[in-house]
Amino acid sequence: MAIAEIPRASALSTQELAADENDVDVRLDVHDASRLEWSVSIPMPESGSAAYAIDVELEIPANVFAQHAPWDQLQSWTRLDGPAEAVRVNAAPSIDALRRGAIGFANRLARASEGFSRHCRLAGAVSAAAFTTESLREGLDLWLGFAAATANDARDRLAVRSKKDSAEIARERILVDEYVSVRLLEALASAERAIAALHESHNPRLPEYEPALAEVEERLGEMLEGEVAHRDGRGWLHPDPRQPASLESYIERASRLKKHFQEVLFLEREQYKVAERLHNWVAAFSAILASTWAIACQIALLEHRSPSSATRLGSGLVFVIVVGGLVYAVKDRIKDLGRAWISGNVHRFYAQRVARWRAPARRLPGRDLVVRARESFDTSVVRNPDPLNPESGATTASTLVRYVHRGVVYSKEALRDGGVRRVKHVFRYDLSPLFARLDDPVKQVPVLDGATRRVTFTAAPRCYRVPVRIRVRSTEGTLEERATLVLHKRGLDRLDFETGHGAALETGVLPT
Repeated sequence: MAIAEIPRASALSTQELAADENDVDVRLDVHDASRLEWSVSIPMPESGSAAYAIDVELEIPANVFAQHAPWDQLQSWTRLDGPAEAVRVNAAPSIDALRRGAIGFANRLARASEGFSRHCRLAGAVSAAAFTTESLREGLDLWLGFAAATANDARDRLAVRSKKDSAEIARERILVDEYVSVRLLEALASAERAIAALHESHNPRLPEYEPALAEVEERLGEMLEGEVAHRDGRGWLHPDPRQPASLESYIERASRLKKHFQEVLFLEREQYKVAERLHNWVAAFSAILASTWAIACQIALLEHRSPSSATRLGSGLVFVIVVGGLVYAVKDRIKDLGRAWISGNVHRFYAQRVARWRAPARRLPGRDLVVRARESFDTSVVRNPDPLNPESGATTASTLVRYVHRGVVYSKEALRDGGVRRVKHVFRYDLSPLFARLDDPVKQVPVLDGATRRVTFTAAPRCYRVPVRIRVRSTEGTLEERATLVLHKRGLDRLDFETGHGAALETGVLPT
């Protein structure tokens, strides 16, 4: 059972949908209870190459900072950002072509979800005086219509079996249908959350919006009911709140489907640590320096010895032996310090790690280089004015963890012809080493009971705040995102973004 057809005019045009495909995109989010995630999409140039830079800073209070190896805590992936337009698949497609086509339609569903949420945020803003009940209803209906049309279009183009299909292609078409279903359910769930957030907004015109929101929620329910019926007809799992086991199985299945299809976009990484490559050269340089020191000291000692001292034992010979031992001890120390200094400061001159990402051979037979980058971590202690009284001269100490990524992305005509417009970096940083240093997540706070006029105690959350800053520089300009990460002993809680967060997203257009 397919979703009810809607007029094609309600879908976004390709130009509107791809309007931001040439823009830098920065996302900052809490991935799970222990990992902070940031992702950056860099436009692929039409020709030649384009340089970019990513700077990420975490300012961790010194009293909770725990020594750790940053590289061990960082996970990163790089993949091609899927096409905005629908991918054309011929009558005899390959499995990879079907997967890329499914990713293209999934991206269109994601944009429909983002457009719906953005429209709700704009309507919930107190300053949204230009919104009317009718414009709200029309806008939300159009985004839902676009999502429904996208799902139907994907099934018509990719999921309908052909007599020429092999068993593998037929199986892949079934997986495409199921993946589109999962992404549509996610889009509908996101729309419901956006409406709930609008209900909780402080817009005084919210009572005027209620009839329109009720109609939109009714349509959401109809779409969800239709999609559940479609899944039941195919014998697929769907989340049932009355059966926890089905919820767990559905989440696992959805995760496998996502990995199955997105795998076709991932680039193959080659990387090495600069200090390891320089290890032999550094060791040789340190040995030469230390040996030069030792030989020079030996020559100086021999020249200052008198001829008669060579034939008799005495205090002079003992002195020469002691000094010789010190010379060799200093020699070894010079070697160790030389290796440690260069290993610890190589990032100041070049980088700590060099990475290259190549297209897989099934996508580009020559495994062409798509991105190369130099990466470094640096840790330093900073002192900021005391927030309670900045003028008092008191300061608070924090440990600044800084990740620097300097890269170049290369244009590939074959990829651009396939609809690829950007390269997406995804990073996840594990902050679990901090949790052992944090206080209990709940504190008992004394409060006055108004009824009994007695002091009682209530549980209050004990949270810590870590400022996070991400700055991306490219040929398109500079984009910066600032937020405060709120965490407690049980894990990461949320991100509080500074005023102006998402301003670039608010300039999107509605479908016409």
